[in-house]
Amino acid sequence: MGGSNNNNNNSKKSIEGNTLSSPLLDHATMSTQHTVADGYSRTDQRIPIATSTTPVAPPLDFDYNDGVPPENSGDVVDDYGATVEENDSSDDDTSANNNNNGTASTGVEHHLPHPDRPHLQQTHEGEHRFDHGSIAALKITRSTKLFALCAALNSCNLGYDIGVNTGAGMLLQESLALSDVELEIFMGSLNLFAMIGALSSHWISDRLGRRWSFRIAAVVFIFGTVIQSGAAGYASLMFGRVFVGLGVGFGLAVDPVYISEISQAAHRGQLVTWSEIATNIGIVLGFLSGLVFSGVDENIAWRLMFSLGAILPCFVIYFATFVMPESPRWLVAK
Repeated sequence: MGGSNNNNNNSKKSIEGNTLSSPLLDHATMSTQHTVADGYSRTDQRIPIATSTTPVAPPLDFDYNDGVPPENSGDVVDDYGATVEENDSSDDDTSANNNNNGTASTGVEHHLPHPDRPHLQQTHEGEHRFDHGSIAALKITRSTKLFALCAALNSCNLGYDIGVNTGAGMLLQESLALSDVELEIFMGSLNLFAMIGALSSHWISDRLGRRWSFRIAAVVFIFGTVIQSGAAGYASLMFGRVFVGLGVGFGLAVDPVYISEISQAAHRGQLVTWSEIATNIGIVLGFLSGLVFSGVDENIAWRLMFSLGAILPCFVIYFATFVMPESPRWLVAK
């Protein structure tokens, strides 16, 4: 028993020399109050305030090796930064027992950064839109707007197909002698095939990247549009419709993902809405195509109207190849 007490006392004295000296750490107060509620933790997102045990609000920087380095830098210690504080109160049995047993209290418990190690500065930059105190959000750069605009252009394909069907539907029915049921199946099947394309988009998007996803979606849409435009019967018309729906659904699922991954968190919602705006622009362009070819023979007009839908995907392929960068989140994941 005597030897054990001597060892404990020696270890206690050797560690007392490493006690952290900081104006934020009052040893007299903390010897009687062992709490982790004051101040803030390393993962706390709130701005710290002064408390009874921390009269000055700590700075917004942290270190994952909190505490005090060992006296001998050459020694490897498992409880890095552990310190034992001397408790003057003999009435507190719990504290006395802890000190006698050599229980260490680390800098993490006191929420103090390591004094000699580089700190990881915690920041909310880019995460808020002027709603986090005086911290202002990052501005949207021109390149971010350009990349978001190129990605949103892919959503015009869905809008154009919706708008062009309004004017081309009746012309198509008369040209190919379709029944009402066949026309309804042709018009409504786009949503079914688009759902299949959207459900399968994650596999290609995660495997090949966002840029290749744009290219593949555009190529599939162009392929379907060409088949639709040159269809000589209902079977070939529906065959092209399958690829148009797959391209629309696939591209529409990739657009918001790419925009959200290249934009700051503070402006992410604003930029993602560009995809919806592009869909409505595509609808207007589809309506205008009916106006442009209103004086053309009905057997040719609907084919030209469908053919115009292949122009926008060509621009998407160009932008995805030469303008748009790869998503940083996808690159980090790989």
